Amino acid sequence: MTTPNVRPPQQDRSRQSLEKVLTAARQLLCKSPTADLTLIEVSKAAGVSIGSIYGRFKGKDDLLQVVFEDALEKMDLEWQALMKGLEAQPLSLPERLPLLVDTLAEFLSRHAAILKPFMNRASHGDIARSGKEYHGRMAAGFIAQISAHQNEIRHSDPDRAIHSCFRITYSSLARFLGLGSAADAAGEGDWSHLKQDLGTMSVLFLTH
Repeated sequence: MTTPNVRPPQQDRSRQSLEKVLTAARQLLCKSPTADLTLIEVSKAAGVSIGSIYGRFKGKDDLLQVVFEDALEKMDLEWQALMKGLEAQPLSLPERLPLLVDTLAEFLSRHAAILKPFMNRASHGDIARSGKEYHGRMAAGFIAQISAHQNEIRHSDPDRAIHSCFRITYSSLARFLGLGSAADAAGEGDWSHLKQDLGTMSVLFLTH
């Protein structure tokens, strides 16, 4: 792992210690949407001395940034693999779009626990920057899947319509999952119906 917020380990034992710290911090964060944890708690959960943690990080904020960067890196690899697999399937737009919406929905659901604490810290500059960059890559993958079907789109402004499909779909899914400022609205409605309806509405919006 290469990041300015962590002193890179030079030995296998040090690398294993760092992985324990990152794993413990991530597990604690998944249980605390407000990211309200201490380095003492991380130290106990990881079985690593507090001195060892301070030997790698300047403080809690640096540790959280590294955990976030690590989580985003893994999520990015997973998302790109999902998009590659979907792209390889010979589907029409009415077939691909509901599947794409479902893929995004389940992807966000799998990672909601780690996304929540960082979205709640979006005011922190480095976290906001990293999150925005990752969100842009995720959006680009979603949009590329639809853009490949330009000949099937009937909307008068295809580019705007495609981007609107992503924004509306993402916002609706994030609201249901309680990501960001929509925590109070989490769980409203039925998850399966939401996915189905978003897919159907997107197809109709683009093709009529």
